[in-house]
Parts: sequence; C-alpha cells; structure tokens
Amino acid sequence: MTFTQFGWPAALAGAVALAGLLYWLQRLRARRRVVALPTAMLWMQAARAAPVRVLGGRFRYWLAYLLTLAIALLLWFAAAHPQVAATEGGFRRFYLDSSAVLSGGDDLARAKRALLADVRATPAARREVFSAEGRLLAPGESASLLSGRLDRVTAAARPSTFADWQARHRDGIETRYYGAWAAARDVPGRTALSYGYLADPVPGNRGIVALGVSPAASGAWRDADVLVTLAAAGAARATAADLRWTLDGAAFAPGEVTALGGGRYVLRDVAATGAVLRATLDSGDGFPADDVAAVRLPDRRPLRVALLAGTPGAVRAAVQANDSFAVVPVTRAQVVVGNAQAVGGSERPALILTPAGADATFVFAGPGEAENGDLADRLDELGLAQVDAGALATALDRPIGVDVRDAPRRSIAVWGALFDPAAPFARGAAMPAFVAQGLHWLGRSDGWRPYAKAGAPLPDQSALYGLAGAPRTDDTPTSLIDRATTRAVADAGAQPAVTGVAGRLPPDLPFLLLLVAAGLLLGAEWWLFHGGRMP
Repeated sequence: MTFTQFGWPAALAGAVALAGLLYWLQRLRARRRVVALPTAMLWMQAARAAPVRVLGGRFRYWLAYLLTLAIALLLWFAAAHPQVAATEGGFRRFYLDSSAVLSGGDDLARAKRALLADVRATPAARREVFSAEGRLLAPGESASLLSGRLDRVTAAARPSTFADWQARHRDGIETRYYGAWAAARDVPGRTALSYGYLADPVPGNRGIVALGVSPAASGAWRDADVLVTLAAAGAARATAADLRWTLDGAAFAPGEVTALGGGRYVLRDVAATGAVLRATLDSGDGFPADDVAAVRLPDRRPLRVALLAGTPGAVRAAVQANDSFAVVPVTRAQVVVGNAQAVGGSERPALILTPAGADATFVFAGPGEAENGDLADRLDELGLAQVDAGALATALDRPIGVDVRDAPRRSIAVWGALFDPAAPFARGAAMPAFVAQGLHWLGRSDGWRPYAKAGAPLPDQSALYGLAGAPRTDDTPTSLIDRATTRAVADAGAQPAVTGVAGRLPPDLPFLLLLVAAGLLLGAEWWLFHGGRMP
C-alpha cells in the first residue's frame, strides 16, 4: 500500500502531530470562580478577566481521548489517499490517445476511468502519463493531479499520432495504451505494449475523406469548384445525396453536382467569397469524427482599386482589362495606385510610381518582409521573372535593382518611367502580370487550398493564382479528413486482451475503508455524548 498524496514520512509525521495536539487540548479543564459584583453591568468585564478553560490538572477521560484520536487519524490517513499498488513490474508509461479514435460515444470517458485506475495502482515513482498534447503526469507527481488535467483533454478531430510517439520511445519501457486497436496495431515496438482500454470497432463506418477547392473549370474568376470524397467500409455506401451543406452557418443548396466515380463528387461554380463551406454526412454510424468537414473558400471577389493622380495609362489599362479588379473611389478602395504625392495621405497598401534613379527600380515593403525573407524568395511569382532587365537597363541607361524592406504597411515603389509607352517593359507581357500579381499581393488575396488534411499544413498554390498574403489563423482545418482512420475504425478483426494493473482489490479500497471507519466512530461518539456516557 502507498500514500499517493503525502507519502509515508509525511503521513506518519502528521499522525504524531495530531496525537500531540489532541493530548494538549485534552488537558484543558473548566475552572470555576466565585466573583461578587456590586452591579450587573460588570458581568462582561468579569467574564473577560476569568477564562473558562485553562491548562493544568490531572489528565482524565482516556477513552474519550483515544476515540477522538482514532477519528482524527482515520481522516488524516484518508486525506493521504492510500492505494493498493502492484508490487511487481518496473517503470511504465501510460498513453491516452486523445485523437479522433476515441470520439465515438463515451469511449473517451471510459478510457479516462481505466487510465486513472491503473495510474493510481502504480507507485508514483514508477509511472509517467502522456497524451497527444504532451505529458500529463511526471514521475513522482500525485495521482490526484491527473484527474483535473484529464478534464481538459478532449478527443480532437485529427488522426492518431501514437505510432510516431511510440517510434520515439523505443527504449524497452512498457507502454500502456488507451485508445483504439486501429491506431495501435501497426506501431513499432509492440512487444513492449499493453492495453488498458480499446474502443469497440464501428462496422460499416462512413466518412468524408477529402474536401478541397480549385479554380472553376468554367473559367469564372469569382467561382470555385469544390471536390468532396466519401468512403465507406464493408457493405455501407455514401453518396452526395447523404450530404448536408452550410455556408458560414446558413443552409446551402449546391447547384450542379458531378459524380467522378470512386466516391468523388464535384460542386461546380460555388461563389468564392471567403466563406466557410461545411459538409455534414448523415450517417449515425457511431463514429462522428469523420461525418463533418469544412474548408474556407478563397475570396475571389474583385479587389477594389483606386487609381489616383500619377497613374500611367498602361497601368490603368491593365487594371481595367482584368476582371479580378474593380476601380472604385479612394474611400472604398482596398489598394491605391498613384505617385508619392497622391498616395501619401492614404493608409491603404499602395503601388507608388517614383522618379527613375530615386531608389531601386522595384522596392517591396511590408511588416517583417525583409526579416523573414519569404517575399525575397518568391519575387518571381510577382511577374519579375519575365522582366528583361538588360533591355530595361539599356533603354533607361540605369541599372535595374530590386529591394525588399520592412515597413508598417505594404507597398510597392516602382519607377514610373518603366510604364512609358516607348519603354520595353510597358510593351511586354511582363507588365500586366506584374501589375496583377503586385496588386493582389498588396490586397492580400487568398491563394487556393486544393485540399485540407487534419494534422497537415494547408498547401498554398498562390504561385498559380496570385501571391497569397499571411495565412489566416482560422484557416487551420478542424476536420478529420483522413481515409486511413475512417476505414481502420471499422475493422472488427481480433483485438488484444485488455487487462488492468490493479490486481484483484480495487485500488481505492483502503481509502474507502478509512472513510467508512471514521464515519462509524463519529456516529459512536455522537451516541455516547448524547447518552451522557462521554464528557
């Protein structure tokens, strides 16, 4: 037996201190004094001057003292939380798989209860507890801390990472696993694995295993095509008719839906407005983690551009010919274009036309752009790869340079002479590409997300469809989207035996017996006192 809250030394020291304190209190006795007072107004002063209990005299009432001491010691040792602990075995690691594999029914709650029972039955110095979020209990820590920490653990909609975790801990130490056989059967080092809880399989599970967007095949700039893939195990089936759609929380009825075969479907020409598109599969199969998937559509609404004083005619023509832009007054603009004097009073991102030779030919600026170096590595995506720097240098009789700087707001400063009708840049194919890509970079236009997979970063195809800005924090997918998990949880094959480590006796049996004994003695003390058999 072990004390999980205080340990043996602290428990014994507290018992000795309680015995001494109760002995000292038992020495208190009532002392009577006769005081003659001339008036009743002096009674209060006399009571304060003559305390009713003082130390001293013969120690009496041994039976009352022993009964009180027994009750106090029982409660003290119960507070130390004694546990029945297994005496055999060495160090153990415990792992709670807080991934989607425990999201069905009450699987997570049952796994937590099994974990707590096994941890309490293992000496504190010989255990360590982990979950997908990290370590929950360090060696030597009290098991009472684990219960509160487990309350904050939820089954997240992501594939299990237990196999990777176990691969990093192949040191021969036994690992007790609490999760699903689907996530544990293929991990390395299974000879050192034991199982404290395994969720039941879900035969016939169906789920959404892919959800992504791409530019509309119709060529419409402002629309997107949405790809969704469904998978089912065994004889179960799932079709597009089983899906319910919402757009930013409101019910959405897709128009044309094309079946591609193999459980794949395409929603054609969905308005790309930056809204969150969510698909829900009406399955009721006992595994809800793969029944919902969501992706944020790119924002393909026209970028609002204000063309101010100093805007060359070539830039005006390039903006007006591109249906991804809308020319608006400066009060409604997201991006402004003009010379330094015209854009100087605006706080919006700006394409600034500067005199030749005043600075580098192309100057890109923005918060942290020079420090992180991302933009410097992707300048070709802004159309500069097509610029003939030699021809420009010859025509302008000046060297051509590119600079990236840090600044509070995004801006692109470029020589206005490049857009002169006689300049080779204004007549070449690189100019409209530079204007389009540059303005979209200034406006932080979204790149395309061809698919979303739980636990993986969102892929960025902005090089094809406009350089994306900083990723949104809410772009991280919260859907499971994992074909392997959807199929694996339906596998009803043989699973290994699940055994506990607490032995035959419940681990909390000493704690419960102490509480019951203390309660019985308290009842006996009350009966003796009210019966006049104990002072």
